[in-house]
This record gives sequence, structure tokens and C-alpha cells, in this order.
Amino acid sequence: MTARARGNLPAEVTSFVGRRRELAEAVKLMWSARLVTLTGPGGVGKSRMARQIAAETQRSFSDGVWLVELADLANGEMAPSVIGSALGLFHTTTSPVTDLVEHFQGKQLLLIVDNCEHIIEPVAALLSKLLMAAPTLRVLATSRQVLGVEGEVVLPVPPLSTPVPDRQLAAGSDAVALFAERAAAALPGFAVDKDNRALVTSICQRLDGVPLAIELAAARLRAHSLEDILGRLGDSLHVLVSTLRTTPERHRTLESTLDWSYRLCSPAERTLWARLSVFADGFTAGAAEDVCGGATVPRNEVFDLIAGLVDKSIVARDGETHGREARLQMLGLLRGFGAERLRESGEEQAVRLRHRDYFRALAMRGSTDYFSPRELEWSRRVRREHANIRAAVQFCETELQDFTAILEIASPLQLYRVGASFVVEEHRWLTTALDFDAEPSEVRARALAACSYAASLMGDGDEGERRARESETLATQLDLPQVAADAACSIARASFYRGDGPRTFELAREAATICQEVGNAAGACDALYRAAVTAFGMRDVRAAEFAEASLVLAREHGSPFRIASGQWIAGLQDWRNGEQERATARLREAVTLYDSVGFVAGIAMCCEGLAWSAASLGDYERAACLRGAADTLWRATSAPFPQAVVRGLGTESVDEAIRRALSETMYRAAFGRGAEFSVEEILEYATGGRPQPSAARAPSGPVRLTPRENEVAELVASGMSNRDIAVKLVIAQRTAEGHVERILTKLGFRSRTQIAAWVTERSQTQE
Repeated sequence: MTARARGNLPAEVTSFVGRRRELAEAVKLMWSARLVTLTGPGGVGKSRMARQIAAETQRSFSDGVWLVELADLANGEMAPSVIGSALGLFHTTTSPVTDLVEHFQGKQLLLIVDNCEHIIEPVAALLSKLLMAAPTLRVLATSRQVLGVEGEVVLPVPPLSTPVPDRQLAAGSDAVALFAERAAAALPGFAVDKDNRALVTSICQRLDGVPLAIELAAARLRAHSLEDILGRLGDSLHVLVSTLRTTPERHRTLESTLDWSYRLCSPAERTLWARLSVFADGFTAGAAEDVCGGATVPRNEVFDLIAGLVDKSIVARDGETHGREARLQMLGLLRGFGAERLRESGEEQAVRLRHRDYFRALAMRGSTDYFSPRELEWSRRVRREHANIRAAVQFCETELQDFTAILEIASPLQLYRVGASFVVEEHRWLTTALDFDAEPSEVRARALAACSYAASLMGDGDEGERRARESETLATQLDLPQVAADAACSIARASFYRGDGPRTFELAREAATICQEVGNAAGACDALYRAAVTAFGMRDVRAAEFAEASLVLAREHGSPFRIASGQWIAGLQDWRNGEQERATARLREAVTLYDSVGFVAGIAMCCEGLAWSAASLGDYERAACLRGAADTLWRATSAPFPQAVVRGLGTESVDEAIRRALSETMYRAAFGRGAEFSVEEILEYATGGRPQPSAARAPSGPVRLTPRENEVAELVASGMSNRDIAVKLVIAQRTAEGHVERILTKLGFRSRTQIAAWVTERSQTQE
């Protein structure tokens, strides 16, 4: 006999904020799978989302929606009785499981089992029996760990979206919306406005968009200001406490929530969780094995232990492999909890030293992987591990005062700088460490040359040359001919970036000779390239000679970037010599190679050259189209010096000739077509294809993107890929792709570079 009630879903006392897309996906899954498990770390909102799903689907279940709370159940064997009690069953047999099976037979019913993780094995076994015996039963479970039941569909619940740093998009953030609503309940009259938006945004970002943490922080407004709350979030696990008597014990503080997850882990998993906290922005399994393996957690067990932490929602995969390994990550709050456990363990410094050594070795690989076929993979690894490299440097600086190690880490990164945006940061690392480590050594000599390059790229040619001269002197004193050759190249680079053509030409020739004498092929190739570019700018016919010499070395060593650079300048010289077919072939090869290494500025450089060649052949419309494509690429790149180099080659008359050959209307139309190409279309067009130009134009009136689309547009403009956006927002990559497609449609664009330009223009207009 059963109770007459058709469900026991409680009435909610607070509103449900955000997650509309996740809700829609969950409801869809409910009709395609009979067991859906919402997983995620503690406090992320699994229980609240389950109740919202139930509320939105309960009319579809004629026999009701029934919620069973298991958090307080210590003995999993009692789960059948607890479920029966929640359903209002009177036991008619000696077996509660049998009673449940009989009750569920033929019923259109949704059973919600909330908080299964601590009694997961008996609950998983029970649900498996029930689903097999009752074909019409559907189950929605919440757990910090997957149940592992056949037919289970797992839906991770991500944190709420947080605003992009330094952008005025707080109003579009689910995290900010939740904070605003809960804060208004704690402090009537509170609202997010232009005066407090930055503080609220920082609080939500600091709390990783975790709803429980945000609600606890908002409640503190009864007694504290936003500034006070933000200032104390460095100790966020302790400062966030609920004063509501109805709050479950496990959610009274953020620390108790995380401690609940911690207790679910085995001793080895707890140790690994603590050790993994040293990684600043994700890690690979290989890195975790090297850094975290040892003593109580043998290296050969780390791989399987990571899988256990993934199942328990402590660690998450970012959805895509990087090279041959998947990348993993932890929420900042989980990292913070792990870091406290690591400090308590007494092994923090040992683990951080292994972390430092691992990323020092990665950085130093540049000395061997650069100027070889391996340079592309190395540069990708460095880009992805930038935050970890920064953490290693900061540990050396603040904890160890090991400035030699900083020099060893930072110096090889000069080889990675193409297209990167951390030149200023690397320069600071080098200058700080050089000031503290004045001991004459090979490490210092190499660091001075690296610092010279960074300074030159930042526009300080005087410092660039001073550092390079100091490196050369020290290398000579210590009898380090390879380093002295590198210093000679740095001296030439400093002059190159100052735009001193004749002097650079002589310095580059001298550097090339020095490098060739000591067998420094990478340095010789670089110096020959700079001699070629400078000679071209001075209309010196020797540009072809130096370009070919640079190309010979680049091909011999298999460096895709240097081959592309050599083909670019050789192609320009062919153009000037009237050999347009050869020039076009070289420049098209350079486009393909620059694309393979991800150097967008290089593709733009080639588009400029191809435009000049097209103009020389009388195809002015194509030339204008290529110039438009180049303009779009220049806007998308964060490397200003390649554009400055191109502008300094003395080709302004060619650009003027293109405009004179076409009417202003025709020029603008052709230029505009090129500007509207996607990167893929630019690559096709530049290499001889004929993509159909987009008829779409940027909308003339105001465009209303959704708050989430605005957020994604900002991330696209910052240079993030769909994968990076998914990682940043903790969403599926296909979800990020969908956002980008809708943005393109609404704006009438066909490329990400157009989005970036639109965001930049909008930002400047708002300023």
C-alpha cells in the first residue's frame, strides 16, 4: 500500500539562477537515459540543479517525482529502507528491496537520489537492481563520484560562469547574478552597479564561480563590506561560514564541504590531491608522475590514482589532448584545500622543488629543441605551461632566493617568444635575477643575451645593446665561444629593432661570421636573415645572397619557422627583381609554414608580399584583397614588431600604386572582401585558391549578444581557442563552439579575427 501523494519535491525558498543550457541538456538526457548522474565537486550546485530538473519535468511523470536525501545515511545497507520511507511505503515483505521493486513496477516515476558518494557501492548495486526490474523507472542521482552502473550517463555540473578579467561584462555572469540576488537577501537594497562591479567580479572569480562559496560570501554582507570580504578570501576556506540553522552540516563552511570530499578519498588519493596542488594551471599525467610520485605514492600508481580523483570530481579533464597527453585540472578552491593539506604534511618544499625541476627542464629543452623539427612541439608545451613556469620562478624568488635557477628557466624562453605576450614578464624575471646573481658564470652570460633580446623587443634598444655587450665581454672572459656568438647576434638584433639599417647590416654580417666559425648554426641563420632583411630595406642586391644562405641552414636543421622566414625575405627580393612567379611560390610556401607553427604575424607579412607581387602583375583587385586580409591578421596578432619591420621596408609607393589603380570604391570593396575572410579563407586565397568572399558585413546597427556570448567574444578577442574558452568557462568544447558560431551569425562575420576587431573597436568606442 502506498501513500496517495504524487511526489515529495519540496518548495524552493530561493530562486534558481543561471544554468539554462545545462538544464536543457540534462532534461534532454532524461528522456534518452534511465539513469543520469550529476557529478561535480562539493558546493557546485548538484542538488539544487537536480531539484530544478525535477520541477521542470514533474508533469511528465504521472506517478510523481520523489526525492531521497542520502547525505546523513552512514550505512549504505539501509538505503532501501530510506528510499521506501521517502516514498511512503509500508513494507509488505521482509525485503525492502523487493518492496521497492513491486512498487516501481509499471509506474511512470522519477526517483532522485541525492548525495550518493559516501555510500556509493551499496547505492550503485541497489539502483542497478531497481532499473533492471522496473523498466519504466527513471533515476536522477547526484554524487561527487560516478556510480559506475551499466547504462549510467554522467553529466558534470560546472561552476557558474564568471566575468572575463578587466572587462565590463559582470552583468552577463551567472556567478555575479547569484551573488547579487543572495546579497540583496542578506542586505536589502544591495545591487551590483558600476561602483562595486569590480569588487563583486573579483569575489566571484576568486571563488571559482562555485555557488556554495558565493552564497556564503554574499551572506557576509550582513556584517562586512565587499572590500573586507575580498581581502579575507585569501583564507576563504575559513572565512566563509553559514549562520543558517537549516544549512546541512557538510555545507556550513566551505572547508567542511571540501573535507567531506577529502574523507571519501583513499589515503593515497588524499596525498596525491595535496601534491597536485603545486600545479598552477593544470598538468599532464606525465608531469604528475614526475612531480608527485614517490614515498607513500609510488610513481607507477599515480596514473590510476588520478583516474580515481577524476571519478570523485576532484580532478577534471579539459576535454582535449595536448600532444600525446590529456590535460587535467583542479578548481582553485580544491587546489587551495589541497595546498593546506600539503603544508600540514611537511613535504611541501620537497614537492615544490620537484615541480621547479620539472619545469626548469622543460624550459631548458629549448636549447636543444629550438632550430630543429622539435621546436614546434616545445613552443606549444611552453605556451601551455606558462602558469606553471611562472609558479616555478616565483617559488625560486620568494622561497628559495635561488636566482641562478631563475636565470636557467627564463633564458631559454627567448627562443619561444614568437607571437607570445609575456616578453615583459620574462624581462622582469631576468633583470631581477641578474641584479641578485652577479657571479660571473655561463648561466649569467646566457641570461644577459636573453635579457638583451627581451629589452630590444620591448623597444629599449639601448638596454638591449648594453646587455648584449656585457654578455659578450663575460663570455670572452670565461672562454665561452658559443655564448659570445649568441651575444654578437643579440647586438645585431638590438640595432635591427632600432631601425638602424646600415649598422645592423654590418653587425649581422659580423655575427654570422662569428657564429659560423664556432659552429653556432642557429645564430648564423638568425644573423643571415637579419642581414637579408636589412639589405632589402636598403635596396642592396646582396639581400638574395644572405636570404639563400639563411635558407640553406634552416633546411639543413629542419626548422620550419626559419625556413618560412628565409622564404619570406627571399620572395620579397624575387618580387623586387621582377621574378613574380618565383616570388609567389616562395611566399606561398612561407604562408603554409607559418601556419604550421601558428605564427599569424608571419602569414600577414606574406600577404603583404603577395599583394605587392599581384600589383606588379597588374592584378590590383587581388592586391587590395590581400592587403585587407593582412590588415585583419595584423589586428589579431599581439606581435607589433613584424608589422613595424614590414612598414620599414620602403614599399609605401606600392601601396599607393594599388590605390591609384583602382577607384576608391573598388579599392574599399576589394580591401573589405579580404578583411572579411576567415583565417582558413585567407590561407586558401593566399596560396592560390579562390574562396567565395563573404557577402556578410559588420552590422550597421547595435547588436545584442547574450551575456554569455559577450563573455565568449571577449575571450575570442584575447586570442583563446575554443578549447581554451571551454577550459576557462568550464564548459564542453562543443558548447564553446556553439557560442562562437552564434556570435558569427549575429554579427554577420565569418572569422574569429573579425570578432576580435569588433571587440577592440567596441572597447575603444566605450572608452
